[in-house]
Amino acid sequence: MYLLGRTQMIPAASYEEAIARIMQKGFDGVELDIYDVNFQARKEFFEEGFAEKIKECMKKNGVKAYSVGAHMDFTENEDKFHTVEKAVPIAAEAGADTVIINGAVRREGEAFEKQWERQINRMKELCRIAEQYGIYLAVEFEPGFVIDNSDLLLRAFDQIGSPILRMNADIGHMFLQDPDPLACLEKCGPYIVHAHLENMKKGIHNHLVPYEGDMDLTAYLQKLISLDLTDRHRLMCINMTMRRLRKRVWSI
Repeated sequence: MYLLGRTQMIPAASYEEAIARIMQKGFDGVELDIYDVNFQARKEFFEEGFAEKIKECMKKNGVKAYSVGAHMDFTENEDKFHTVEKAVPIAAEAGADTVIINGAVRREGEAFEKQWERQINRMKELCRIAEQYGIYLAVEFEPGFVIDNSDLLLRAFDQIGSPILRMNADIGHMFLQDPDPLACLEKCGPYIVHAHLENMKKGIHNHLVPYEGDMDLTAYLQKLISLDLTDRHRLMCINMTMRRLRKRVWSI
């Protein structure tokens, strides 16, 4: 089990600078995000030679484990789908084994089943690509999304039936969306290959540092540890966690 930092949360830095600064603060590795702090795709990730360059950077900085974050509503339009699609072979070339994705933002005024069908069909397309490269797609559910709880996530996995579909366990989202989040971790355990750590206040979707919020993080961590995760399973800080820790604790 490794603790990773996200490149997205150091917005003014190049990938190389962000990786170096994350590792200097004692992390085991990085989540290499294809987007900036505003979730806009970073052009440099898709430049020719990026994978080899970043692989060398990882080696130079002693990175033990890394993933690629591709959080983007890939059902919204073809450009966003192709952005996530192109990230898969780059991740494989860079030596990552996991690409983190989320699903579609739920659209008001459109029938849920129509949105569900679009979500499933597009995920199937991504799975076919990821299977070619031996890359796990770690899906997270989120408030306000088509897939917004563990039951819907597992339903999607069953419907798609791809061996590379796994889960990114965002424990804050579980806290908000599942009636028993610790039982949710247990239920989803066989699929978890990646996790996002943060704290949250009850009923409020806002990523907080570990010592704020209403979650008992010790209980969540103990549950994750009890799941006997392999060395492919990583933990990291997300969103406000990294940003606020940068300002208040580590001065990254």
